[in-house]
Amino acid sequence: MTLTQQFLILLTLPLSFIGMIVYLWRARLKRRPLFLRWSLTLLSAAVWASSVIRFFGGNNFSVDLIYSWGVVGNYALSLTAVLLLYTTFTFLPTPRGFGRIGLALSLLLWGLSIPLDPNIWPNAFPDFILLGQSIRQFDIWASVWITSWVLPAVATWMLTQKLNSNLPPSLFRNQVQYWLVVVLLLAIGSSLGSVQQLGQTGWQQAGVLVMMLAALTGTISLASTTLPDLQLSLRQLLSRIVSGLIVFGLTWGAITLLVRAVRNLPENTPQNGEILLLLVAAALFVGLFTLVSRFITGLSRRIFLPGTLGREAVTEEFSNAVGNLPEPVQLGQLFLRLVQANLATDEAWLFTTDDGPAGRLVLRPLATLDNRTLQPLPLSKSSPVNQFLRQNHVPLVQYDIDTLEKFADMPEAERMLLESWGRVLYKPLHAGDSLIGVLALGLKTSGGTYDQPDYDLLDKMARQISPLLAQAQNITSLRQINEYVFQKNQTLTRDKQHLQELVALYSQFVDLISPELRRPFNTLTREVQQLQTKEDATTMKLASQIDQQISEIKLPIEKLINISSRIQMRNAFNFQVVQLDEIAQQVVRNLRAMAEARRVVVEFTTTTSHTTVLGDEDQLSEAVQHVLHNAIKFNKIGGVVQVECGLVGSDLFLRVVDTGVGIPPERLEEIWSGLAKLKANGNGRSAGMGLALTKFIVSAHGGRVDAQSKYGAGSVFTIYLPLHFED
Repeated sequence: MTLTQQFLILLTLPLSFIGMIVYLWRARLKRRPLFLRWSLTLLSAAVWASSVIRFFGGNNFSVDLIYSWGVVGNYALSLTAVLLLYTTFTFLPTPRGFGRIGLALSLLLWGLSIPLDPNIWPNAFPDFILLGQSIRQFDIWASVWITSWVLPAVATWMLTQKLNSNLPPSLFRNQVQYWLVVVLLLAIGSSLGSVQQLGQTGWQQAGVLVMMLAALTGTISLASTTLPDLQLSLRQLLSRIVSGLIVFGLTWGAITLLVRAVRNLPENTPQNGEILLLLVAAALFVGLFTLVSRFITGLSRRIFLPGTLGREAVTEEFSNAVGNLPEPVQLGQLFLRLVQANLATDEAWLFTTDDGPAGRLVLRPLATLDNRTLQPLPLSKSSPVNQFLRQNHVPLVQYDIDTLEKFADMPEAERMLLESWGRVLYKPLHAGDSLIGVLALGLKTSGGTYDQPDYDLLDKMARQISPLLAQAQNITSLRQINEYVFQKNQTLTRDKQHLQELVALYSQFVDLISPELRRPFNTLTREVQQLQTKEDATTMKLASQIDQQISEIKLPIEKLINISSRIQMRNAFNFQVVQLDEIAQQVVRNLRAMAEARRVVVEFTTTTSHTTVLGDEDQLSEAVQHVLHNAIKFNKIGGVVQVECGLVGSDLFLRVVDTGVGIPPERLEEIWSGLAKLKANGNGRSAGMGLALTKFIVSAHGGRVDAQSKYGAGSVFTIYLPLHFED
């Protein structure tokens, strides 16, 4: 590899630090002072990393440039540790007094190392003897320079570790632990970078790689507040590394044996024999690799992740459990007693979750150990607690809500309610990707906090209860729906029976009352006819007047009987698949003689091929006939009636447009009642019961009617019916 290629490869190292600054800027870290201080730390690390590539410039770099670049890199390395301590003040709530003393001493040593540097001021003072040892200027400078980055690194470690030891298990504690990893990696990288020997740049290169890993860990720690547990992450990493190394070693050995076997074949072995040997070896290798890979993966997980296997086994056992489940409240009480026995706490609440309007999450109390009455808690869509519970399976600690920047924008009402509860931990319960509940825990009975074993046990119990609670809620919901449907069905059955009896009673009443209403008029008519036979002019005139009055009284009664008979015909519909356009065309043919008599032209058009509805053909024919009959009857002589059948959305419509007298707007809504009498241009227009029956028939088919009119210019009547989709 040429120097140019090495230079280009190593150039990516300082650029990586710049890329982390860009990443952190795009992540929109809200704490601007923290972003600025960590960016300065990354820039200082980038300057030091760039000094390593000075050895690979060849003749492109002058000796003075290489020399000066190395001096700047040394002080950038020590300054990185100082800036890390400075960043820690902003990132973590550490004691400022001790930290400021450490920062002041570090800056003092860093500044003192510059005038002591023999590369800047050679022979600043002569060598001297101390305790029998010759002390050079380089020795003093090296001691001061190394102390200038060791001191802030140690101070940062002590401050962070002290904070970590006092924190309960939480997301914030995870951040603090990852920050300890940053300090450790920076110390290792600085130690490697401090090894400076002529012609040996490998130490500096290794130091840059370790420093870049520290910067990456720190950047992720600042950008993300939901970091996984450090110990669990390390165990997972070790498990994968060990599995990968073992599989790599076995693969390497198998390929080596295969190559040797092919080489040791006799020279006269045919080519087909070599191919057959390779195929057999490949098949054996695939089978062996599959078995060994599964065995090694299982073994490494048993060694490094024993709790995971136990949780998976328990989860699978409970997820496959079937049988009779108790009510959700009873199941919640059983779960809380299990939590009480295993975690030694008397303060446990269980909530179910519902999706509210506008993305809200509603926590509804299900069970408590202290029988306390709780109110539901609605969490807005933008609430950080809402987002955390939906997206994470790890517990949410009240300490995180109080300290993490992520929860700073939490609505004050939600924050005050959570604080009033006095809970210290909220464990989301997930069934798959769905949030079904939240377990809220208070302090232990001993007053202690929850540790990592408690978290592992809580996670195991949550995996057990979540599928069971989801099934219990689903069964309860189905039972409630079934009871509701049953009650509605019973109500509909009773209503139907009542209507049937009412219709039968109405029919009997009409049959009974009709002849009784006509009988007095028949008697009076006969008596009047007898009076009319008399020759007395006065008597005949009086008889004629009485007969006219009897006719006027009899007419509405006959109409009432007639209407009652027509209404009586609507007690049963025979629904079947019919074509609305064919019904309309048949009605047009039935009324053709009437239209010709009034010299009215009836035009029919269809704008869709889908004209199927589910209805009673006779009833629909009557409904259409009432509308078309009125359009012809109240049209002007020589007028036009346009009938159109079309489709709008999922409804089929039949529109009747006439050029008649129109309807006054104040009486447009009354035409469907059957009682309105409209007059236009001196011509009487009575709606009668026709349009009322039309509305009843169409509504009984699940449709609707609409009327629009311009007084003096005509009317538009439209019937809408649901389109029937045939299989």
